[in-house]
Amino acid sequence: MKIMLDNKKDLKVKKAEEIITSKHNLSLLAIKIMDIIISGVQENDNEDQKYSFFVKDFKKLAGIRGNNIHYCIKEAVRELMQDPLEIHTDTGWFMCNWIAGGKYIDAEGRVECSIYPDLKPYLLQLKNCFTQYALKNVLELKSKYAFRLYELLKQYQSIGRRKFSVSELRDLLGVEQGELKLWVHFKTRVLEIAKREINQKTDLEINYKTEKVGRRIEYIIFSIQAQDKEKIKKVDEQNKRYDELLKLVPEKYRELKTLKSAIVKYFKKKGFEYVKRNIEYANLKAEKNYRAYLINALKEDWAADWQDDQKVQQIEVQESVKAELKAKKKLEQKHELHELQIQKNKEKLRELRAKLGRAKLGL
Repeated sequence: MKIMLDNKKDLKVKKAEEIITSKHNLSLLAIKIMDIIISGVQENDNEDQKYSFFVKDFKKLAGIRGNNIHYCIKEAVRELMQDPLEIHTDTGWFMCNWIAGGKYIDAEGRVECSIYPDLKPYLLQLKNCFTQYALKNVLELKSKYAFRLYELLKQYQSIGRRKFSVSELRDLLGVEQGELKLWVHFKTRVLEIAKREINQKTDLEINYKTEKVGRRIEYIIFSIQAQDKEKIKKVDEQNKRYDELLKLVPEKYRELKTLKSAIVKYFKKKGFEYVKRNIEYANLKAEKNYRAYLINALKEDWAADWQDDQKVQQIEVQESVKAELKAKKKLEQKHELHELQIQKNKEKLRELRAKLGRAKLGL
């Protein structure tokens, strides 16, 4: 089955809750690929059903840049075959791989995978105890912690609240035991980044507070609610406008982080037209070190006077065009009057000749 990612608004990811709370340590790219595969699952699929997607569509919709995407996808597919998930059941636990196999069809630019058989009961014919969300809500996430936290909180959206112990949440998010041991590091590098991404890019709006036991933070309580639709619409519109600005920048400079940060900063602070005119100015004037030139132009609004000059020139051109049109129209009117006078003279000449003819005949 080919999964058409250009229609991502209609694609849904449906997972049994055991998968949501399973333990694994997949990379963000591998998680996204697995979600795409799951979005193609249908209840009546055969055991040997294969699912595929086009790399160019995935790259575009997931906001992935760079030329090594094929290598990265290959490594992500390898992860899905070698890094198992651990699912807890009523009788114990079991481990299995995510996919049974994967391949790349070079002529079509398409990746094709088959789901590991033991995983299918957690994806097919789910009647209750499952979580479902739109694929578009997670494809643009840049943090794997945001991705995992989104799923964990999506489970409890109808309840509006979920409480974790710190150790439990670290485990579910795949934070290694010796990693980010200090609370401040876990908070800034995991929770705050995940919260910001979820609130900016998904259909959920979350917040959290902590609960101490003695002097130690032991629990994290999340509040969960649906995003305001108007807010989502506004964010989508802002993202489109930002993409418009980025397309104005010469392609070889678009991936410079300092440049992108400056564009975002002044877009939020000064607005679309302010940034646009300074990018256009830098495109015309920057002879070397484009990055520094554009950042300074944005900082000091170098394009302001230039834009005024452009407006003056535009007005002058418009006035010149108007004057030319007026002169042309006047000339045309004069020509029309001249032609009309010629026609009248011809008529008079014909009448005079007719009179002379009649006089000769004695009429």
